[in-house]
Amino acid sequence: MGICISTAKQCISTGEEVVDDFINRQSRFYKESELAKEHLSQKKQTGNDSHINDVLKSDISPIYPSLPKGAKKYHCRSVYDGDTITLEDNSKTGLKVRLLGIDTPEIKEKQQFSAEAKEYTKKYCHNKDVWISLEHSGDENEKNKDRYGRLLAFIWVPLNSKGNNNKRQSSKDIPEQWLCMNEGLVSCGLAHVYSPSKSKVHNNDKLIQLQKLARKHKRGQWKTYKDYHAIVTPSGGAFHKCIKKKSIKTDCKYLARSKNLRLIVVSKAYDKGMHPCRNCFE
Repeated sequence: MGICISTAKQCISTGEEVVDDFINRQSRFYKESELAKEHLSQKKQTGNDSHINDVLKSDISPIYPSLPKGAKKYHCRSVYDGDTITLEDNSKTGLKVRLLGIDTPEIKEKQQFSAEAKEYTKKYCHNKDVWISLEHSGDENEKNKDRYGRLLAFIWVPLNSKGNNNKRQSSKDIPEQWLCMNEGLVSCGLAHVYSPSKSKVHNNDKLIQLQKLARKHKRGQWKTYKDYHAIVTPSGGAFHKCIKKKSIKTDCKYLARSKNLRLIVVSKAYDKGMHPCRNCFE
């Protein structure tokens, strides 16, 4: 089933360490503290620390000093899975939101790391105030919705201790650091880049770089990843499973009439921003 609470806690811990490390760097005594720790411990850097440092030093950190312009505040009612939450609004059912630009493992299909992704999102969002920003201007813009009517958005959460608790945030709490949940999930290896349409989100390149780092350091779902070949079309955004190893033969219904099929190493497909076909990789 791939559902392991201890692994979920480890993934959440990794995300928290990235956050804590970034905030600690703001301290005036950070350099002196780190030198003292290095002198006392004299231990080699672990893979986990290496991943955190690589993310923070690469200028692609998922942590920001302020909210994007136009971000709106909501209260999160519930978390369905890693990339789907429900916000409170004037309706009984609430406002269903799908995190934009990413895809997490499916809870319903009991995919590996689906529980870990849900726990990560729940940790930062459930019963807390969150902020959302949209890719396209205008709340009623249909481009901001998916085919199920869910709002496609970026989710932002405050990282200061007062603002990131179970209580609603007061106007006096002004956080200095904000985590973009979409990017945070990718950086921890709990989501991959996902763009079902030809139009890419504004931070698509950044998401791909975060994904590459997560794969390099075997974070989350990349822990047991081994490269393999898949099938792609000249203009498609997804890669498809081969019936036989290194063969362009496939039983995917989406490729029934496709021509000019070719093989690609999956890691290269991911680096191009491609995603697994939902028919092939259920």
